[in-house]
Amino acid sequence: MADVVIRDLRRRTTISIKGYPQAMFFDFATTSSKAEVLAAGFFNLARYNLTAGSIIDAVVDWDDTKEYVRVKIATVPDTGNVTVTDVTGDTTAD
Repeated sequence: MADVVIRDLRRRTTISIKGYPQAMFFDFATTSSKAEVLAAGFFNLARYNLTAGSIIDAVVDWDDTKEYVRVKIATVPDTGNVTVTDVTGDTTAD
């Protein structure tokens, strides 16, 4: 599994809500597959730039079929794997 290349993860905006962690929105493109991007640990190298609940809009498999995926950061532990949830097209409240 490839790890995220930090320079390919670009923060688009940050929203600060008093008393809560910042909500951040990112753009990302990678040659990695959708399955790799959704796997626990893919975003480990970017953990210090992420907060739980932040959103990543990504184009995956850039060198082949190019697929859009929207990812919500689920957990960002100090150690262990960063986890994500695929929320592409999700219209239900969590």
